[in-house]
Parts: sequence; C-alpha cells; structure tokens
Amino acid sequence: MQANNIFNFRRMQLYLQKHFADQLRFYLMGAVATFGLVTLIGILLVLTHNHFDKISDIVPFYYVGLFAGGLLFTSRSFNELAHKEKGVDFLLLPASQFEKFLTLFLISTIGFFLFYHISFYLSVNIVEKVQIAVNGLHVQNDYKFLSDPDEKVYVYYVYFVLQAIFLFGATCFHKYSFIKTVLCVLLFLFGLFLINSVIVTLLFGWKSEIWKSSIPFVMVHKMEVSGRLVHGGGSYLIPRWLLDAYAFILRFIFAPVFWTLAYFRLKDQEI
Repeated sequence: MQANNIFNFRRMQLYLQKHFADQLRFYLMGAVATFGLVTLIGILLVLTHNHFDKISDIVPFYYVGLFAGGLLFTSRSFNELAHKEKGVDFLLLPASQFEKFLTLFLISTIGFFLFYHISFYLSVNIVEKVQIAVNGLHVQNDYKFLSDPDEKVYVYYVYFVLQAIFLFGATCFHKYSFIKTVLCVLLFLFGLFLINSVIVTLLFGWKSEIWKSSIPFVMVHKMEVSGRLVHGGGSYLIPRWLLDAYAFILRFIFAPVFWTLAYFRLKDQEI
C-alpha cells in the first residue's frame, strides 16, 4: 500500500476496520450510555408522575442530547495525537491523511447523527409504552422537526456548523479539545459582540445604550427616553438581501470551510 496516494477504497476499508477494532469498546460504551441515559431519564420521569402528553414535551431533551452528545463525541476525534506513541502510530499508518480524516468525518458527523436519531426514536417508543402501562396515556405527535415553521431546519444547520468547528478544534487541540474549543467559540462570539457594540455606539451615540437591545449585525432596537419614561423608538433591520446572504453562508459555506480547514490542519501533521 502506498501511503502517499490520496484515496484508495480498499486501503480506506482496511483502515476503517482497524479503527473500529481499536475503538470498538469506546463506541459500544458510548452507544449504550446514550441509549440508556435517554431511556432511563424518560422512564424515571414517567414513574414520578411527570408524564409526557405530546412530543413537544420531549423535544428539549432531544436537542440537548443532539448538541451535547454530538459535540462531545466529535471533540474526541484524532485523540490518538494527544499521546506521543499513539500519535506516531496514527501518522505512520499506511493510509493517507485524507482517508484517516474521511473515516473520522463519517463516524463523527454522519454516523453519530444517524445513531442518535435511531436511539432516540427507540427510547421514545419504550418510554411511551411504559407510560401507557402506568398511566394509560399516549404521546401525541404535535411537533414537526423540519417544518411549521420552516425555520426549524436551521437548528440542524447550526448543529453541523458547530460540529465542523469542533472537528477543526479536535485537529488543533489534542488535549481537552472540547473545553478549549468551547472557550474559543465563546471568545469569538464575545469579540463579535464588542465590535457590534462599538459600531452601534458610533452610529447612535453612547447615551442611548441601544447596544444592549440589539442582535449583532442583524437588528438594532432604539429606545427613546422621555423624562422617566422609556418607550420603543423603532427597530432597524438589515436589508433582506443581507439576511439571505447570512442564511446562504450558514447553510452552505461555514461547515464545508471548517471541514476543509480540519483536513488541512491534520494533513500538516504528517511526518
């Protein structure tokens, strides 16, 4: 096998088999923990008379599990590089860095996403059966995840953008990747907030303090003060074409950019 080739299907298949053989115990423990935790929490809530009348009652648990579990799992990608011996073994394996990256990408991005939804669906069905046995109550399906309104789909765009960021973080920080990536994201958001506050203050003045009631780079809500009374003075929203540009970047640009950066960051670590 020639490690300098970019992609060879048979070679990647062999590397995928080796990766699963090395990480099988961790993946099994993670799968059991994810399925068991969601199911156990649901059953305990039912047994303590906190029954679920409809799917929308369960949705918060779904989103928390998706984001927390997915980002934690992704941050463990390339954890071999945190240890010198394992890192050397990882880099010297007869497979290209693209094949190694693609393997971890498929597992952390697509694999976890599919597994989580199958696991959550099974957990909800088990919890519903327990609830029927205990209270005789069915769970009504009153929530559409991808429509009504259509903006719900942007939750998944945000998830994949964050997942791409944490995958990039895993190639930059080999130890405590999750914590360090969270701190970097928070610092970046705080920097955007400061820049927005400065721009808004320069445009509208410091006394109005409208930077406190603005959505950075999207909307500014101006408050008018008359004596001791404070009332709304109007909102300023960015043009529709700019909102559409933001949506396009979120949907199609951010995630691919960070996935590409993650690959080249990993590629730079070749021996």
